[in-house]
Amino acid sequence: MAVGLNEYPGADYRLLREAIAAYTGTIPDQVVPGAGADELILLTAGAFLPAGGTAVNAPPTYALYAVAAGQRAAKLVEVPRLRHGFALDLESMIPAAAEADLLWLCVPNNPTGHRDPDENLTAVIEATRGVVVLDAAYAEFSGDRWAPWLEEYPNLIILGTMSKAFALAGARVGYSLSSPELASQLHRRRPPGSISSLSAALARRALLEPEWAAANVARVAAERQALTDRLGDLGFEISPTITNFVLAGVGNDARSLAETLMWEDGIVVRSFPVGSTLEFYLRFTVRSPEENDRLISTLDRRLS
Repeated sequence: MAVGLNEYPGADYRLLREAIAAYTGTIPDQVVPGAGADELILLTAGAFLPAGGTAVNAPPTYALYAVAAGQRAAKLVEVPRLRHGFALDLESMIPAAAEADLLWLCVPNNPTGHRDPDENLTAVIEATRGVVVLDAAYAEFSGDRWAPWLEEYPNLIILGTMSKAFALAGARVGYSLSSPELASQLHRRRPPGSISSLSAALARRALLEPEWAAANVARVAAERQALTDRLGDLGFEISPTITNFVLAGVGNDARSLAETLMWEDGIVVRSFPVGSTLEFYLRFTVRSPEENDRLISTLDRRLS
């Protein structure tokens, strides 16, 4: 994998786009690469959310959607997920979608881990006036293959990433899949060299050997079940998940526990803002057996 670092990366990222297309079952003209899915979230807002337009999301969900809407000075309509199971509230989402210039869906959802059924997703996509961005960062964990949906829904953009199943978060490589027409609009707004030559080459090599990612997903799934059981044994309320993290209801001390773990034990877990739906929850990333053992033993000591 020879990479010349004395030159800027090729602006079209042709080899990377070809590798992504082969992996996803699309063609290169449907692929837009970006510096992680985060850059593509911002690009989709810039391309399809007019200033003063209407964006829709379904919290609790990935926080960058709201940031992207704010950067466009757009009206953000948040349709809260149902508190039991964190499913989409279709009764409220469908009319909101009908007014949306841009609508974000995270499938499976981050940070809850819930995967809404296909019939609910199609109902939202079909009701949306504008463009739907389906953030599929955890698609490999849920076994989803989204490319066929693009043939049926021309207003759909799928986001993927090398950060999760491929475990290349530090490389910062993501991609979008869509119709060539939507992809063309994103290409016109994409910075010419936001992905380094090293990152592009690393991502391409990983995409050419997807069996490694599949093995990593299987490893994480096994370790996730073990971590889920052990967190449950500590008395936490576990939300069903098919991702690389576990959301657990901890109680009133959730935020203080997270701070203690970070500052005194050097363990970082995700906490949530006061007053939010997930105020009393923590999100635990599934790590190696050794790291998970340390987490559980530390929690056991802190809670006893």
